[in-house]
Amino acid sequence: MRHWNIRRWTHWLLLPLLLWGGYHLFFYIDSQQEQRQVAQNKDRLRLSPTQMDSLRPGDIILRRGYGFFSDMISKRLNNGTYDLTHSGILYQRNGHWWVIHALSSDVSPINGMQQQPLSTFLRYSMPEKILVVRPQGLSPEQGLQVVERAQYYLKQQVPFDHRGIIDDPSELYCTELIYQILDNDLHYLHFPTDYNTRKELFYSMTTLYDPKYFRIVINTYKDND
Repeated sequence: MRHWNIRRWTHWLLLPLLLWGGYHLFFYIDSQQEQRQVAQNKDRLRLSPTQMDSLRPGDIILRRGYGFFSDMISKRLNNGTYDLTHSGILYQRNGHWWVIHALSSDVSPINGMQQQPLSTFLRYSMPEKILVVRPQGLSPEQGLQVVERAQYYLKQQVPFDHRGIIDDPSELYCTELIYQILDNDLHYLHFPTDYNTRKELFYSMTTLYDPKYFRIVINTYKDND
């Protein structure tokens, strides 16, 4: 009986370690695949000079990333035309475009809010799978206020929302950052107040290109139809 108990407790101790190891192994393999695909496409043009000229601070850039994890997101969080997986808010710094966004520590050295040059953000996108959208009716001045709020959360070093709890700015995932700013903070967009409806909208990438809320400014999908 004693030996049986030891084996039972060993089993229960090893199981979490195996699960933890498998979880991290998945993201390691996924990262290696992503880096190979990034390298293969590093010289591909993502946005043309004309498209770059159409950008405004506060615009939202959406991309389809590489890897198994992005494959899963693209299938689960889109029910429309596009298979997008990640989003960020555009702004200018010293004459160059940058992106403020939120990433999990599973796929990034930083857990949560971070910024990077647009050129870097684009390298991790499939070239023909990028949208830039603008909230309906958003003025250039309002776009700057969107950037200010994004910079506020960046400065606060808000961690990534792994639990997916909406309307709680203490943790934010990539699209939640956008909804938090546009609806809860600045009231530039008004999403349904019913919790279940709101949750369904916020868990979908499709909402970010729904013409009820956003206007597509750049679409590299249609350029490859």
